[in-house]
Amino acid sequence: MSKLHYSQFYIGVCTLAALATMANINMASDNLIIVLALAVTFLGLPHGALDFAVAKSLNLVTSVSTAIRFVTIYSVVAATSISFWIWVPDIALVLFLCISAFHFSADWRATMPLFSRVGLACTLLCGPSVLYSATLTDLFTALLLTTQAANWVIQGMQITFYIGLCVFLYFIIQLPIHKKSLSVWQYSEWLTLLLSSIILNPLLHFGLYFCLLHSPKHLQDVGVKLHVSVKRAIAISLPFVILTIVLAAGLYELFASSNLSADLLRWIFIGLFGLTMSHMLLIHLWHGAD
Repeated sequence: MSKLHYSQFYIGVCTLAALATMANINMASDNLIIVLALAVTFLGLPHGALDFAVAKSLNLVTSVSTAIRFVTIYSVVAATSISFWIWVPDIALVLFLCISAFHFSADWRATMPLFSRVGLACTLLCGPSVLYSATLTDLFTALLLTTQAANWVIQGMQITFYIGLCVFLYFIIQLPIHKKSLSVWQYSEWLTLLLSSIILNPLLHFGLYFCLLHSPKHLQDVGVKLHVSVKRAIAISLPFVILTIVLAAGLYELFASSNLSADLLRWIFIGLFGLTMSHMLLIHLWHGAD
């Protein structure tokens, strides 16, 4: 599939989800969390499976010893990040949102300048705070934040949403002035992202973007650069997916409470934070080397 096909599929699924939401057809929160966990595992994790190949392309891995060193550093960064979240979850969440905005903004490197795409990324990340502040409070407290800290973060997200939206709209207004033309599908993708962030349940919005748009596009970008097909990349990712399931099962036995959905939610996002730190640092180096 091409990037256009990924965008079209994402737009179609989001449209159906929005129609279902407006018709008051909503999935139970517990079921939504379970679906998100499965989607992140099988659709989200593969987009980081080529990190080792990226490291090789940057000459960070040239021998067995450097491979061991890379894996060790990658794992230590992830583990340290997870420990940091458990220690100071409010600061870690803010850091996660900031890093994610910068990382996700790379999805539009080819079509937008840095400031504008960061504005769009901030908008899609912070949009749920506009209509779903109560839902976000519940989600953030499940992620170990106090209610007061969660409310502060949400207020910051609301401010960031409007700032990001203004920056993005300024970019859109400037396009005709600079005589730049983009495809209808690109505009449709951006509009879908904005509406999804406001209309859809925050978990559904994040899951659809992360699993159906960001992950496959990133996987294709890396695959093209490294001459690896998407099918090959998925095959490479299978051991990581299986390992994740095994580790998750082990952690569940050790740390699970009676609330399965809260446990899943907590470790999905805290685990993503750890992996994102390692992944983003590597991809930042890779983009800088382009």
